[in-house]
Amino acid sequence: MTRVWLNGELLDVEDARIGPSDRGFLLGDGAFETLRYEAGELRRWPRHSARLQGALQHIEIPCPDWNRLHDAATKLCQANALERAMVRLTVSRGPSGAGLAPPVGTEPTVLITAAALPTAPSALSARIVESARRDARNMSSRYKLTTYADMLAARRDAVRQGADMALILSAQDHVSSADSANLFWVKEGRLFTPDLSCGCLPGTSRAALIAALKAEGEVVIEGRFSPDVLMQADAVFVTNAVRGVVPLSRVDDRGFSTEDSQLSRMKALCDVAL
Repeated sequence: MTRVWLNGELLDVEDARIGPSDRGFLLGDGAFETLRYEAGELRRWPRHSARLQGALQHIEIPCPDWNRLHDAATKLCQANALERAMVRLTVSRGPSGAGLAPPVGTEPTVLITAAALPTAPSALSARIVESARRDARNMSSRYKLTTYADMLAARRDAVRQGADMALILSAQDHVSSADSANLFWVKEGRLFTPDLSCGCLPGTSRAALIAALKAEGEVVIEGRFSPDVLMQADAVFVTNAVRGVVPLSRVDDRGFSTEDSQLSRMKALCDVAL
C-alpha cells in the first residue's frame, strides 16, 4: 500500500483525507515543489525549500518546519521502499471555505507524496503555442503555485498538435520556457537561455547548471530572444528537477540534433550539480 504524509501523519493513501472546504482545492490557494530523492538524499533541498518558502511568504501562508518536512519526505520514501523517487511537497492555506477574504486562524494543509522516479525520455518534441503567456510580473512566473490552469492549457494545445510539450512565449513575444521546464539551446558551442525577465520560472536545475558552468569559467548567455533565434540553434534542451536534461528533437517543424557533444556534457553536469 502506498503511503503519504499528511499534516504530520504517515498514512496509507486510502486513509488520507483533505476536506472539501480546503482552499487549495477550491481556489488553488497554495504552492508546491517537486524534487528527486536518490542515494538517500533529497536533491537540491536548499534550493527547493528556499523557493517554496518564498512562495508561502509571498501568498502569506505560514511556513512549515523545514527540518521536519525534510525528515518526513525522507521517511516517506523509505516507507514506500523507494530508492529513487519523485517527491512532491504541497502546502495549501487549509480549510476555510471559498470566499476571497483571507481567513483568520486557519492551519495550512501540508501533503507529501512520493512515487517511483520516472525514466527520462531520450528526447521530446515541442510546439510553440499561443494559449498561454509568461509574464515576469506574475507570481506564477516566480513560484510553483497550485493554480496551474494556463500551463495545462498550453500542454493540451501542444499535444493536440502532435508534440510532447509546449513552449511558451513571454508577454513581449520572447521565448520564455517550456510548460514544465526551463529552456536552453546551443549555437556554435555557446549556451543560451531566456533571462528571468522573460517570465520563466527560476528553476532549481536551471540555477544549478548555470552555477556549475560559471564555476568552470564558462558563460551562459541569458537574454531576451525571439523564436527565430531559437530556431537557428544547433541543439535545444529542457531542464527540470525530475528529468534533468532532456534534448528536444523538434520544435514546431524544425528538427534539431540530439547527438550534439554539448548535450551529453550538460546532462552529466546537471546530474551532479547542486
